[in-house]
Formats: sequence, structure tokens, C-alpha cells
Amino acid sequence: MNRLLRGKTCLLLCIVLANSVTAATPPITSVAFTPDGKSVVTTSQAGVQVFSWPTLKRQRSIKTSAPNLHCIAFSPNGKQLAVGGGTPSEAGRVELFSWPAAKPEGTFQGHDDSVRSLAWRNDQQLLSASIDRQIKLWDLGKQDKAILTLSGHSRSVDAVCMINQANILVSAGIDQSLRVWDITTGKLIRNLSQHTRPVHALALRPAEDGLPMVASAAADRTIRFWQPTIGRMVRYIRLDVEPLNIAWLTNRSQIVASCVDGSIRVIDADEVKILKTIPAIKGWAYALAVHPADGSIVIAGSDGQVQRLEIPSHSAE
Repeated sequence: MNRLLRGKTCLLLCIVLANSVTAATPPITSVAFTPDGKSVVTTSQAGVQVFSWPTLKRQRSIKTSAPNLHCIAFSPNGKQLAVGGGTPSEAGRVELFSWPAAKPEGTFQGHDDSVRSLAWRNDQQLLSASIDRQIKLWDLGKQDKAILTLSGHSRSVDAVCMINQANILVSAGIDQSLRVWDITTGKLIRNLSQHTRPVHALALRPAEDGLPMVASAAADRTIRFWQPTIGRMVRYIRLDVEPLNIAWLTNRSQIVASCVDGSIRVIDADEVKILKTIPAIKGWAYALAVHPADGSIVIAGSDGQVQRLEIPSHSAE
């Protein structure tokens, strides 16, 4: 009898453990506000989800064909949503959906590994960066083949950032370098190699007078500020923890970084100092986005967590 009871207990425990494993929620790797600012779109290995804003109630899911998803990006006119991913070590894929209907409008295939980052050049052209070390430029009307391929990175390309007014693309990744490309010719303009660990993210400062500025966040715990058109690093700040993603606030003088400790650092980009550290989620904060109008932000990461935060203006530690 005791042996039977122990057997039943063991079976019950195994069932509970199995359920706990299958119920685990994968981390969210990318977030974006919808063009009207009324919803948030997220991507993870669980797929593409749409949440209401600011309540963050799940509204719907968008079905994709790729089993491995990494990134999302809305077109400048807000009429298309691009989703990047693929099958690891086999193929990369970008799926295009109409917005807000979310109807499939095509697929771009040509990478040999998963797509890690996306950037729109304009409403008709889209750039994808992949673990296969290549960056491809696609035209919405020519989905059978990329119209341009950029090769030069020695390892996975994890971030791309388009400077439209200068027709310049900035890319970065695991090889620790930033590369600056002329997107009209496909030629490499320069290589910037001050980072000492893999670069996770790039963010273009909102338009202003003067030379364009791009921020980069890396595993060396630094955020560096560049003027890519002249190949100059302007300044940098070293954090106490590793930043995973960055975004500029609407005031253009501050940047927010989501970090491995689940907190957000608010940084004065001109004075290069931390203004505020704000706890956000448990675990790693892989993704963040700034609301287009009200200045609040959304943070997402480990275990599928999504959180809304208000950023105090001109606050200090």
C-alpha cells in the first residue's frame, strides 16, 4: 500500500513538473507601439501579440510561419508591420503584414540564419540583419530577391539603424564593431571599433540641427554616442550593469536603457550621467519602446513580462 501511494505521489509530482515546464513563457525580445499609439505589439517564441495601451490587456495574436521570432518594425507610414525571424542555422525570414488588419502581404527569404533586426529605409524598402552576418535590402514589389546585400561583419549582425537624410545605414553585432554603409552604393564607409564586447542595440537621436547622432549599447556595459557621418565617437557612459536595449525619449536629450537586472536607466545624453534607476521587471529587460506622444515607455523581457513606466522629467538619483 505504501509502495502504491509512493508511486502515485511520484506520478503526480512528475505531472506537476511537466506542466510547470510546458507552461513557461518565453522572453519577449522586441516591442513596438502601433502607429496610433493605442496598442503595443510584442514578439517572442510564443509569437506576435497585440496589447491595449495603457492597460496592457492582450487583444489578439498574429499568426506567423517562422518558428523563431526576434524583431518587429512598423513602416514609416504605419501601413505595414514587418516581423523578422526564421529557422536557426537554416533560414532567415521577414514576414510582412498589412496594418491594422494584420493580413499577410508577403515574405522575404534569402538569409541563411535567423533575422535579428529590421529597419525601414522608406515605405517601400526594408533592411534585415541576420545571424548569417549579412544585411539585405528588400523592395516590397520584388519579394523574390534582395536588391542589395551588405557583407563585412565577421559574426551575427544584431542591430541596424537607418539615417535616412544621409542615405547611411549603421550596423552592429557580436563582432563588437559598428559599420557605416552608403546604402545607395552598398559600400562600407568606415568601421568603428571602440566597443570591447558584443553590441546589442542602436538608436538614432530624433531629428535635430547638426550632424546625426546614434547611440550604441553593448555587453561591455557602455553606451556610446556617435556621429557616424564623420566617424566620430562623441562621448560614452559606463553603467554598473549590462544594457540590452536603448531608446531616445521625446525630449531628445535623454536616453533610456533596459538592463539585465530588469531595471531602466534614464541617462542624460549630453552630460552622460544617470538621472534615475527605475525597477521594471524581474529578470532581463530585453526590449523597450517610447510612446510617440505621452513620453511613457513599455518594457518587456523575461517570462513574457510587459510593463508600463512613466519617466519623471529631469529627475535625479
